[in-house]
Amino acid sequence: MGIIWMKVKYLDKRITNFLTFSFLLLLVFALAIAVFTYVYNYFTIDSYDQVLLIFIIFAVITIIIITYAILAVFLAYRKRSVSAFMLLPVRLALKIVIPFTIFITGLLKKDKDAIRSLFIDMNNLLVQSGEKHYKPDRILMLLPHCLQDSKCNHKITGDIANCRECGKCTIGPILGIVREKGVKAVVVTGGTAARNIIIREKPDVILSVACERDLAGGIADVGGIPVIGVVNERPNGPCKDTCVNVRLLGE
Repeated sequence: MGIIWMKVKYLDKRITNFLTFSFLLLLVFALAIAVFTYVYNYFTIDSYDQVLLIFIIFAVITIIIITYAILAVFLAYRKRSVSAFMLLPVRLALKIVIPFTIFITGLLKKDKDAIRSLFIDMNNLLVQSGEKHYKPDRILMLLPHCLQDSKCNHKITGDIANCRECGKCTIGPILGIVREKGVKAVVVTGGTAARNIIIREKPDVILSVACERDLAGGIADVGGIPVIGVVNERPNGPCKDTCVNVRLLGE
């Protein structure tokens, strides 16, 4: 299994956006510290002083933790690996910092997919840092139906083996990998169908192909099951005749 490696320019955009909006989060806490410090210095009532001091300490600790998480993501991004001391802060970034940057990016009407892509990338590095080996029959490959040629009449959402391997889309080559590796592969029509299949199959690890939005949402929803996300390519726009680097699925 592998991770989609994008152009350096796009990777730079991802980490730049992440750092920019992460530091906005730090700025919010820094401003809160400034306000509380001002009040603490100019209000003399003892109870106010104690409460404000607690808030200041809490804000400082929070800033330290968030800064640690941001640095961990940056180092993991640069080194393309997550070391033992970075596991906790990277997990924190995936749970809080990166979702916050996605939220802020949306408010500012910027490109959320850049941050989502970084979220997927960091999640993949975190999963791969465990260096676990999974039995092929315990791996579930989830594929979006938009990988199939839109003009194809053969229904593969029920059984990918119904593919005739005509070469007009990437489902055929993927089917070849499924047979070679012995993994379970299912073509799904949406998030609900994917969740139902995960509940039914109970895999040890999931290899999922989708767009940035669906992958980021799916990784967050799955919870305890490791997910490796591979972003699809959309030469014809979203949700129609998409494709994927098949080589990455076979690694």
